Amino acid sequence: MNIIRDEEMFGLMMIPLFTQWNIHRCNIKGCTEKPTTICVHEKATFGMCEKHYQEGKNKGTMKLELEF
Repeated sequence: MNIIRDEEMFGLMMIPLFTQWNIHRCNIKGCTEKPTTICVHEKATFGMCEKHYQEGKNKGTMKLELEF
């Protein structure tokens, strides 16, 4: 899985990518927060909010339930 983030410009440079890939919110089931991260997997491309990104980063792995 590839992770796309902009940690230097506070996410400003991510706005065109979110628009291009039609990502408007975190795609974790039940979450409606704004995305800060794009995850590109062989089966799906999805957005993730900062909370879910940090949770996955700290755990090292996590099982995701996505909704689009």
